This record gives sequence, structure tokens and C-alpha cells, in this order.
Amino acid sequence: MAEATYDLVFQGDILAGFTREEVMQRFREVFRLPVEDVERIFGHPRVVLKRNLDQTVAHDYRQRLAGIGMAVSLNSVSAPPAVAVPPAPTAATQTTPQLRIEEPADETTDESVNERANTLANPEAGAQPVSAPRATGLESAPAAPRAPFVATPVTAAEPRELDFEFTGNGFEFFRIWIVNLVLGIVTLGIYSAWAKVRTLRYFYGNTRCDGTSFEYLADPVKILKGRLIGFALLATYSLANKFAPPIGALLMLGFLGIFPWVMVRGLAFRNQNAAWRGVRFGFDGSLGDAYKVFLMWPFLGVLSLGLLMPYAMHRQQQFVIGNSRYGVEPFEFHAGPGPFYRIALALIGTAIGGFLLSMLFAKVFPPLMPLAMVATYPVIFAVSNVMYTNLRYNHTTLGTIALQANYRFGSYVMLMVTNTLAIGLTAGLFYPWAKVRTARYAAQHIGLVADSDLGEFAAAQREQVSAVGGEIGDLFDVDLGI
Repeated sequence: MAEATYDLVFQGDILAGFTREEVMQRFREVFRLPVEDVERIFGHPRVVLKRNLDQTVAHDYRQRLAGIGMAVSLNSVSAPPAVAVPPAPTAATQTTPQLRIEEPADETTDESVNERANTLANPEAGAQPVSAPRATGLESAPAAPRAPFVATPVTAAEPRELDFEFTGNGFEFFRIWIVNLVLGIVTLGIYSAWAKVRTLRYFYGNTRCDGTSFEYLADPVKILKGRLIGFALLATYSLANKFAPPIGALLMLGFLGIFPWVMVRGLAFRNQNAAWRGVRFGFDGSLGDAYKVFLMWPFLGVLSLGLLMPYAMHRQQQFVIGNSRYGVEPFEFHAGPGPFYRIALALIGTAIGGFLLSMLFAKVFPPLMPLAMVATYPVIFAVSNVMYTNLRYNHTTLGTIALQANYRFGSYVMLMVTNTLAIGLTAGLFYPWAKVRTARYAAQHIGLVADSDLGEFAAAQREQVSAVGGEIGDLFDVDLGI
């Protein structure tokens, strides 16, 4: 009959007589771990500290962790019915295993962490023992080393809601923005490519999910190439339209014809140069499908006097989201055309309401009529942005991970109005703060629901990408401005 094995599980509970801050502090000092790692362990609803232990070793671990105030439980993995679980051994009879903490890692383990953390049972090895006001039962001589003590989050029994976090601030970004502005003027726009990379790296790097920041990896030289190409095309069209209008019209048709290609290349460049936990995003949309969603369906929408335009937007979102991926895992967009038609009706209703309000003001108090008409446009923009953002995120999944958004019309309008007023009153100098406030609002109102550990998910994606060799080097030479 197979011997019973147990998982040592910590669910955030603290023993009576201890405080959470005290336990976290002693845990950090004993194992010499960074603060962020301790917070990650204590912040998860369920963490497996050690797997597949026999009864004696499992109770040894539980006794020692109880000594610093951590209430851990033993979950039976394969327990024969006839075998009972004995009580935890006492401090007088037990032997103390060598405990080591391994930081959760994707592929390799930092051995220096193990050396620093081997303190509970062997403080003479180099780390100073931690004084404890209570008896912990850790004073006995160390026994032969056992398997490492591993603290890694595992699949939670129930899905976890994780919010994004934005840690940037206006003063930091103002310094980046003002330097970008000055150098862009001095270099006649050439520095704008480097300015874009610096800006996106700041916003990506300050956006975190599950404790890890995003990365922006683009080469500014490739962005500069794309902008030079775009500038050359625009200059050619402007000259042709001025001196030879028929040629200008033909060029416009030509630009319209390559627009889907530009979209595909731009989306691929954007995704390829974004990464999280060392895994890049990607985009696999085909050029044929791009011509359908960016040319054919909008054209049919115009021919139908707008009746098919919401459907065209639905097809575009399916194309953009459904062909995006994280590593090798594709995103999926589950909304049908119906929500897009509801958004269109809401926008039409808002426009009609603004017009009627303007007419009412024209009769009651005419000076307010222009103000009502002007105010209608930002209201339409706010309704559109709030509804489309919630629609896109609340109907998008990545494997078993579901994205979610809860933009609110009132708070979003207040953000937009205050940003606009502040930018106007400061002659544009408030722009960096407005960007930061908008990014913080997005992070606070967008999140995801995961029923598995995101670190393990990212590691699995990295292994699969490495296996197929799909992310070696840059796949695209230029950023075409998307």
C-alpha cells in the first residue's frame, strides 16, 4: 500500500497571540527574503509551501512554522484509509530538518537565496538567528538536509480577481515628457522615435499585474524607419494633390488599398514588442482577413447607410483580439454583434438628446445653446469609450483567464473634464499629469479573473514558445505608426 503523502498549505491564517505584521517580519528575517516576495506569499489566498511530504517531515515543518506564528494545514494527497495521521511531534523528540527557501522562479533557482535562507535550523551557517519572544522549538541540532522548502503559489480552489496597478506619477513623467519635447524640436522630429520608446517604456514599466511589470521592447531605429516612410508618402501625396490632383486621387486610392497591410504590420509590431514575465505577445492576423474587416465591411456599412457599420466594428474587434496571443496562447473574443448595435443606439440617442437640449436652450436662454452643442461631443466620446472598453474586456479570455473592466460613465466624464480644464488652464503643461491620471484610472478599472497561478501560466508559455522557436528575434523591421 502506498505511503501517505501531504501538501503543506498556508492560507494566510495567523495563530492567536501573534500579529500578521510580526509574523511577516519574522518570516522575512528568518529566510532573508525580499519584502515583495513575502508580501506575495502572504497575499495569496492559498499557497503550497511543500509538496508530497511524509507524515513525520510534514509535522516537523508545521511545528516550526507554528513557532513563528504561521497556521499551516496538511492536505492529504494519497492517504491509505487504514493509516491515521499522528499528532505533531514535540520539540523535545523531533529532529530539525534543514530548511531552505527557494524564491519562485520560472526556470532556474538562485542558489544564493537558499544559502541566505538556511537559518531556522542552522543559524551558524552564516545568517544571524532571529530572537523570538516565544519558544519556537528550533533550538535542536540540525539533521541531514531534506528537500528544499518551496513557497510557490498554486492553482487556487476558486478563481482570483487581480487588478492591474499603475505606479507612475506626474512629476516623473513630466521630466521625460519635457526632455522628449525639447529634443524633438531641436532634432526636427527625428528624436520622436526615441521619445515614443521612452514614453511607452515608462507606462509599460509602471503597469503591473500580479506583482510583475510589463515591458516595451521596441527598437527606436525601426520606429524611425516607419516614420520616415510615412513622411515620404505624405509628402508625395501633398505635392501630387497640389500640382496634379488626378495623380493625388490615385495615390489616395493606393494608400487606401494598402491600409489593411499597414494595420496588420502595425498590430504585429505593437504586440511583438510587448512582454510580461519574459513572454512576448504576438499577432497572427492574415492579410486576407484584414482586407475584409478594414475595407470590405466598412464599405458595406457605408452602402447600407450605416446599418452594417456596427457589424463591421464587431468583425474588426474579432480580428484584432482573436488574432492576438500571449506566448502561444490565443486571446478569444466572445461578444456577438448585438452589443455593438446597442452601443450604436446609445450614441445616436446621446446625439439626439444633445441636439434637443440645445434647441431647448435656444428658446429659453439662447447664450447657452452653443455651450450645450459643444458639450454634446465629449459626452458622446465618453459614452463610446466607456461602453466599448467594457465590451472588449468583459468578453475577452486568454485560456482560462477572463479579462474584465468596470469603467463608469460618471467617474470617466469627471476624469476627462478635469484633465481637459487643467491642460487648458496650464497651456498644456498639465498634459503629463493627465496621461498618468488616465493610465491610473484604466489600471484601477481593468483586471482579470484567474483560476490558475499566473507565474506558472507564464512559465508554461515560455517553455512552449522556446520549444517551437517562434519568438527568436524581431519579426518586423519597422513600426508603421499603429
